[in-house]
Amino acid sequence: MNRRIALGFVLALLLLAVLIRIVGGQAVAGEFSSADYRFLGLAVGSGLLALTFRALVWEQFLSLVDDTLPRIRIVALFLSAMFLKYITPYGQLATEPFVAYLVSQHGEMAFEDGLAGVLAADLLNYVPYYTYGFVALGVIVVTGALGTDLSLQLLAFTGLFSVVVGVVFVTIRRPSVVYGLVLWVTAGLQRILRRFSTRFEDRFAKQTVRSRLDGFYGTIDTISADRMALVAAIVFAHLGMLFLMLPVYLGALALGYRLALPVVALAVAFGKLGAVVPAPGGTGGVETMVTGVLATLGGLELATALTVALIYRLSTYWLTVSVGGLSAAAVFLRGPRPEANPDP
Repeated sequence: MNRRIALGFVLALLLLAVLIRIVGGQAVAGEFSSADYRFLGLAVGSGLLALTFRALVWEQFLSLVDDTLPRIRIVALFLSAMFLKYITPYGQLATEPFVAYLVSQHGEMAFEDGLAGVLAADLLNYVPYYTYGFVALGVIVVTGALGTDLSLQLLAFTGLFSVVVGVVFVTIRRPSVVYGLVLWVTAGLQRILRRFSTRFEDRFAKQTVRSRLDGFYGTIDTISADRMALVAAIVFAHLGMLFLMLPVYLGALALGYRLALPVVALAVAFGKLGAVVPAPGGTGGVETMVTGVLATLGGLELATALTVALIYRLSTYWLTVSVGGLSAAAVFLRGPRPEANPDP
């Protein structure tokens, strides 16, 4: 595991090095040397505020699942989840189940309850990429500034949005599909594992899996029934995204440029597409996408656009890795409680 993470970061740094080499290392270094460090400090502060508001989304939902869970514990879980998500390629796919397993091992809530709360919070923190992105896109299209250079990115962004909406719709409105799929997968796993051991027989039994699915959907109903918590979480998620985007604007100001806010929003939204690169946090891909939007729509030179993209990532991605790493170390050193639930 450690070797895979190390190789992932080697790939990430290699991709960044290639990108900087193509654009011009001396030009990028020159842009950094002329930067106003007051704006760079504000960018880092904005990144911390983004983490704060996104953590509050977790606090809103996980508190509904277990109102005895301390706020500091929820914040620690959020930061640890972000760390794990950002240090592994495609970390989004496994982080939520792992965090749910973690809280179940600590005896704080059942696995399915934790999974429902974490998935709901993570999804809501993800939604503002599209709300801000499509609003910005609408403004840019109305002004006639989009052109054809970003048509492929627009198509991919719209396609990804459609996939997310489709998955959420099926999960919420067609639970029978989810039940059938999960039961089919777990039955297959049970048959495979049975050849080697009967240790997991009870965990993958049809009745056990169905009971956990019932618990998952029961928790989703609990969260969706609290309108005040939902409204607060939606506001926090969009404030978090606002402060996540702000380092792009502040990074440009640090270099003596002023970007239009719709361009900033679209750069961050399209930057999410760069996460398809198989490196931790989509490193290399995200910077390329942000650089392309800023150069195409923001009118910046490539070296300037890449420098702004690097400032953005230092103030968000690398900041999260640093803070989240400290939190993850504390969480993992804590160890399970004696009364912890042994079942994931």
